[in-house]
Amino acid sequence: MKRQHSLLIVIICSLALLMIGIKYAGGFGPIRMVNDSLLNPIGSLFSGIGRAVKENLELVSKATQLAKQNKSQDAEIIQLKNQLSQLKEIANENEELRSQLNFNAKLNLNLTPARVVASEGTGLRKYITIDRGKNSGITPGTAVVSSGVLVGTVEKVEEFSSTVFLSSDPEYRVRGLGQDGRAQGIVRGQLGYGYLFDKITQAESLANGELVITAGSGLIPKGILIGQVESVQKSDNAVFQSAQLIPLVNNALLEIVFVVTGLKQ
Repeated sequence: MKRQHSLLIVIICSLALLMIGIKYAGGFGPIRMVNDSLLNPIGSLFSGIGRAVKENLELVSKATQLAKQNKSQDAEIIQLKNQLSQLKEIANENEELRSQLNFNAKLNLNLTPARVVASEGTGLRKYITIDRGKNSGITPGTAVVSSGVLVGTVEKVEEFSSTVFLSSDPEYRVRGLGQDGRAQGIVRGQLGYGYLFDKITQAESLANGELVITAGSGLIPKGILIGQVESVQKSDNAVFQSAQLIPLVNNALLEIVFVVTGLKQ
């Protein structure tokens, strides 16, 4: 055992002396050359690749952050546009309400405002749906006006909505009265444009430019403006005369209307 221990010490000392000799003899030069010419460039290459990967990862991270910021800004812009649109609609509604109230104030009628929420019907049948119903005291047969002009009558009433039969429908009928000559007849809608004021006796007087109002019938009070006489058709051999009326409101553009719920006391 002692001999093995002594042998190990001799080997270690010999190796130490060998290393010292190699150092003083310049024996480590080739090793350094291999390190400088081969290992160092490889290390530099991997170091450069590492830096490039890091820089690219940083760019990707920045691009991702910018994309998130842009997405957030886009959402904010859309939200602001929606708010602006809503404010514009409120302003338009207020302006239209003020305008219509000026006309409606002259009618001496109790009126319930309503928004037009749908336009329905085929080429022949013309309806609109409003956002007022039984809960607002609306009943079938009541007149509907816009800017003080008759646009139809309520036909069907639900709890929170109603269907309005438009005066421009060819099947629509209402009793009319010439405001100047007091000629009486029936006003009905027509295909295309305007109204026909029909069933006026030959003895009655009606002139171009004359206004025609409701004569009063059912739940439609007297005195609501319908249209204006554009031309009169009269023949000596005919029993009745008729007239073409110009509409004073475009029913296709209705947004806010008023339902007549009675006369002011």
